[in-house]
Amino acid sequence: MTDTAYLRSARHLAARVFLDRVRPGDLIVDATLGTGQDCEQLCRLVGDEGRVYGFDVQIDALNRTRERLKTAGLLNRAELILSGHENMKDFVPQGIRLVAFNLGWLPGSDKTVTTQVETTLKAVQSALDLLAPGGLLVICIYPGHEEGKREADALLRFSSALSPKICTVLYQRFINGGPGAPSCLLVEKITS
Repeated sequence: MTDTAYLRSARHLAARVFLDRVRPGDLIVDATLGTGQDCEQLCRLVGDEGRVYGFDVQIDALNRTRERLKTAGLLNRAELILSGHENMKDFVPQGIRLVAFNLGWLPGSDKTVTTQVETTLKAVQSALDLLAPGGLLVICIYPGHEEGKREADALLRFSSALSPKICTVLYQRFINGGPGAPSCLLVEKITS
């Protein structure tokens, strides 16, 4: 990652936020494992004292992530869970520092299997409930397909309604990226 293209993409911005926010010993959630790229970065950042709880509904995503972490020598820092992110409260303790969502589909897989607005909204609410004060949600949104557009609209409605006494919300969209360009939603929890 270079410092010359800070605003290169929503994913790049998310990765920069990870670097700025995550510290050794933190408890983190990767709500959508995918290929394991975010999980690997987060495992590096939490150190041996921290923990990353990773969720996905596709066994292929868990296997890809497990192999990636094993190769990097980081598997001991993660708990990989074959379950939807909407169930994170069943697996994750209170006091989470950061929850990362990279919505859409698993790269290189069936594009008809995507995150769904109903479960994503439930997962985002669960994530907010689990966050410690000062904790952060980082949500990469891909509105370039029908379900992604539904997710984007629902997430923007949901986050716009959050009380500014409880959360601050920033929405980053590349206005010259054209219709369907990925965006990044950041929600920082101020207080319980």
